[in-house]
Amino acid sequence: MKPRTRVFVTFSILVMIIVGLYFFTDWFSKVTGYVLGEDEKIKLAQCLDGKNAVLYISSTCPDCDKQRELFGEEAFKFISYFECKSIEECPDLKGVPAWKINGEFYYGKKSLGSLQKISGCGVE
Repeated sequence: MKPRTRVFVTFSILVMIIVGLYFFTDWFSKVTGYVLGEDEKIKLAQCLDGKNAVLYISSTCPDCDKQRELFGEEAFKFISYFECKSIEECPDLKGVPAWKINGEFYYGKKSLGSLQKISGCGVE
């Protein structure tokens, strides 16, 4: 293989790797919710609080812990939540974690981006 062809092939492969990493990290950030910085997490939590959103959780629920961790300690202070210690305390729920936003229930751990879309917080 000629040196010029070898350089071109190597350069093309490097460009494809860089583009692939960019798209993967962008996708990963959106899926995990880490696309938002700490200030944005606090703003989202405050907006959810302003819309009277409630997070229903249980102390025995691993996804509830993950939802809390997603916000971080500072932002979670602004989240209104109710801990369901027994089924009788939360008879209307199908499971936890559950968000009640604008009168509707959303079940399962939600990414911060999903919460923005559901609530209208942070959507321009």
